[in-house]
Amino acid sequence: MYLPLYPRGMTVNAQIIRSQDWLDTHQGEIDDLYASADFENFYFSTPWLKEWLKRQTPAISVIIIVARSSEGKLVGFWPFVERPGLLGTKGLWPFVYDEANYFHPVCMVDAALPLINALESLLGEFLFSWIPLIQDSFWSAFFDSKITESHFLHIHRKPRSTSFLVPTRDTSFEDYWSTQVGAKTRKSYRYDQNALAQKGNVRIDIFKSFEAVRAAMPATCVVEVESWKSKERAGLYTARGKRGFFFELLPKLAEQGRVYLPILRVNDQPIAWQIELVGEKSIGLHHLAFDDRWKKYSPGKQLLQYRLKQIWQEAKAVDFLPGHFDYKEKLASAVEPVHELHWFRKTWRGLLARRLILGNIKVRKKIRDKAKNTKVNKIRKSVLQESDQS
Repeated sequence: MYLPLYPRGMTVNAQIIRSQDWLDTHQGEIDDLYASADFENFYFSTPWLKEWLKRQTPAISVIIIVARSSEGKLVGFWPFVERPGLLGTKGLWPFVYDEANYFHPVCMVDAALPLINALESLLGEFLFSWIPLIQDSFWSAFFDSKITESHFLHIHRKPRSTSFLVPTRDTSFEDYWSTQVGAKTRKSYRYDQNALAQKGNVRIDIFKSFEAVRAAMPATCVVEVESWKSKERAGLYTARGKRGFFFELLPKLAEQGRVYLPILRVNDQPIAWQIELVGEKSIGLHHLAFDDRWKKYSPGKQLLQYRLKQIWQEAKAVDFLPGHFDYKEKLASAVEPVHELHWFRKTWRGLLARRLILGNIKVRKKIRDKAKNTKVNKIRKSVLQESDQS
């Protein structure tokens, strides 16, 4: 998605940190790196890491790979946790593995290979490492050749794709919208906007500060409880403990300027909202939900269009984040694969683990093929078909 990145000729050394306290004692360094990194990752900012770690019970062991320049400056950061593996062995999974949409490191371009080499060196201690979703720009620049050259075993898949909307300097959003979206769709949007306006006072508020986001959180529950995602057990707050997690996380992200919460209301009733993760180069659309009772007015699409226009005018890219929804690709200016890597030590246990994981992938495909034909399962099947073809 981004312009080519060029090395700065830095001498970089990687080291392994095994202390949870490191996140607290070096938060300033992490935040400084996050603000200047060539490769950013919305999910590896300190609020995500610390709030997620706080909720892991029992406590887990952390393995943090860091890279420093010869001057001692932090230029790369890649957090993992230890997970139990096959036959009493251990594996490495990334932080926030059950919430995030990306798991590549936050780093300067010179630090990327030292970080990957350090991860590879840990396969002497751990049976495997798993990185579920890696952005294509990082994979193509560094991992692709590394995996080809490595003597370790691996499974590489492209289980999902992500879509981007990248503004162009000489094109207005209106011109882009008119060429990207068909005449019938544009007419439908205008009809929905006019119809919704007849229901009362329509307002979109964008909450950005710690206090504003914290005060807005109860309104998000009003939308979530009536969304189709929640009714199909796929809502943001559906899983036990998730509401508490996001109620703590989002205000702290806002405190660092790392999240925006737009909410669409009609006569003060919230009917749609979304979570926008704010990076230096782009904004990631982590979540969008609407009250299903208002679906004939397309409130989610109305909110999305409103924000896409504003973000375009700010000259930032929009990352729709991995996940198969047709509207993402229709609105995007680019679509890219997202990569998954299992990396194994080359031993009989590694061979067995690789075979078991490949078998598990096939079993999950059969289960999903037989699942009920709900909206969520249609999306999952579509994603799985894409990965099987990769």
